Formats: sequence, C-alpha cells, structure tokens
Amino acid sequence: MDTHAWQGPETRKFNYWSHLVTMLFGQWSARKSLRDLVFSINRQARKLYHLGLSVVKRSTLADANKLRPAVILKKTYYKLYERLAVELAPQPQKAPQVKIIDATTTDLCASVFPWAKFRTRKGAIKLHTVLTWLLPQCVLITDGKTHDRQAVQDLRFQPGDLLIFDRAYLDYAWLYQLHQGGVWFVTRLKTNSCYETVQEAWAGGPVLADQIIRLSSPKGQYCYPETLRRVHYQDPETGKEYIFLTNRLDLSTLEVAELHRCRWQIELFFKWIKQNLKIKAFYGTSKNAVLIQIWTALIAYLLLVWIKFRTKAGWGLLELTRLAQTMLLVEQNVSMALAVSDYAYILAEGRVHLEGPARDLLKNDEVRRTYLGI
Repeated sequence: MDTHAWQGPETRKFNYWSHLVTMLFGQWSARKSLRDLVFSINRQARKLYHLGLSVVKRSTLADANKLRPAVILKKTYYKLYERLAVELAPQPQKAPQVKIIDATTTDLCASVFPWAKFRTRKGAIKLHTVLTWLLPQCVLITDGKTHDRQAVQDLRFQPGDLLIFDRAYLDYAWLYQLHQGGVWFVTRLKTNSCYETVQEAWAGGPVLADQIIRLSSPKGQYCYPETLRRVHYQDPETGKEYIFLTNRLDLSTLEVAELHRCRWQIELFFKWIKQNLKIKAFYGTSKNAVLIQIWTALIAYLLLVWIKFRTKAGWGLLELTRLAQTMLLVEQNVSMALAVSDYAYILAEGRVHLEGPARDLLKNDEVRRTYLGI
C-alpha cells in the first residue's frame, strides 16, 4: 500500500495503511454507513495498536475517501492479485488459460451520483471483469452508459488464451483481431447473423449442427474474412437450444458447450460480491469515494480467497466471511492459535514483523519472550 502512496497527498496520522484497514473493516463487518463504520471501529480502539491504527475521525475518513487517489487501491489490488495468482498456480498450465469476460451493473441515484451517467433519472456504474480461475484478473470500472464491447476493446490477451463471453461482446472486427493474435474464443451467435455454410460435420444427440461457416454480409466479410465454427446445441436437461460461435476447430461439440457453461462462474462471482460485500451502498458520493470502496471490496475478496487457500480448512468463502465478521479485532490466545495453524504472520504497527510455519514461530525465542511471556 505504501509503495504507491507517493501518488496521493501527504498524510499525517491517518496514513494509507490505516485507510485501507478501516475500509476493509467496513467491508467484512458490513457497516451500513460512514458513521456506523467510524463508531464501530472506534469502539475497538484499545485493540488497534497491533495494526498501527488509532482512533478514526469521521471527517478524516470522509476526506480521505474523497481526496486520496483511488489508483493507489487499484495498484494495491493488482499487486495482491499477482502474488495470489503465483501461489494458486505454482506449476505452469499446459492447457489454454480460460478467461471469462462479463460486466455487472450497480444502480445509483442520478441526483446523488450525477457523475454516474446511465439514464435520465437513474445513474449506474459497471464493473467489466475478466475472471481467471475464480480470480478477477482485470476489472474496469465505468459509468453505466459505457457499452460492454467498448470497455474491452483495449484489453490485451496472450496467445493461447481462451476467452468466453456472451453476445454483448460480439464484434467481428474485435474477434478477428483476437484470432490474428492467437487468442481462442467461445461465444454465442446472434440470431440475425448472416452466414453461409462451408462444411458440415456429423451431428447427433444433443448436437443439432456442427458447421464451418463464413459470414456472408458485406460488413461481416470485411470485419472477419476467415471461417468460423458454428455449433447448434440443445441442453438435454432443459431442452433449451444454444448456438455457439468459436474459432477452435479441434474441440468436440460437447467440449464447446461445456466451455460456455463455465461462463456462469462469473455470474456467481458477481452475485457473491453483491450479496456479501459493500458495493451496492456507498460511504461517499464522489466518484473517487465509490472507486475506493469498490477496490477495497475486491481486495477483501482476494484476501478471503488467500485465507481459504492458506488454511485448507475446507470452508467456503461464505463461511469464511461469516467467521471474519465474528472474529474481527478479537483477541486470541497466541499459543493456541499457533498450535492449530499451518502458517502465521505477526504484525507490528501494521507491518509484517515475522512470518513462517506456525510450529517454527512457536519455537522462536522472540515470539516466546514478547508474545507468550516465556
């Protein structure tokens, strides 16, 4: 956090670390308002010393949310993501890296948030997200009027990546740009698309058609001059029909359908963060305050995933969220906590002072003398 603090105004007592911890407290404890957040965290004043915090004033927190650049939290998020991604995937992946692209909208009051352009009487913000192995690899935050296609035009992907997205992103010029860059994609074909069949493979069971097609409209031929694959699939459980479009010719039809089914992971991610983190009601009305709260929510999500990975307790993210709400700033028996932990961190004034396997820290002379009184 302090690495990027030079991009913001100089602080006195309420530094950038204190700001982040306070906002994380609001996320995990589900505080309803800024006043509620400040009141709740100040009731724990005597327990804040080990985090390097002191009593927080409401005006100070409000000014920090309004004036401190949200890019500091954004860069902190990506730094944490890079570290977590390395730990979750220590071995290089041979299969293509699947990336799911989608966006979710959070409605806002146009009169209170006039900068969040959407409709005449309604404001909104959009979170355009690229999800990789349940982790948001890239998040773009725009106003509600920004179209999904427009938001992802400037994103860059690695050759071999496999993108999954819905029809909102169907732009043949962009698809051809991805294809030329060695990027695979699976999406759904629009019902009004004009095409001609070049080759047709055998189809049976839930697969109604498996075709190699070429776009036949002048604009389609100009934007995507090469062939594509069209898969017409009927879900055997619901009977609903889907028409998929992809540039991968080597996959079976069922694999194409299963890949697109993975797109629901991002819908579940959006549903989870909206239900369990504070990204629908905000502590401030300025654009910067909203961005800070959203980036803090995403940092809180990454930390929960990290805890889930580190503890190997078998709990889901929802159970960990409930546990965090009941254990925030609760004093623990250090020796017992180390005895049941695999890995531990010891903080001093908000910084990691010691870390390592819990058994080793339990035998550390400094830990025994300072924290255990032995």
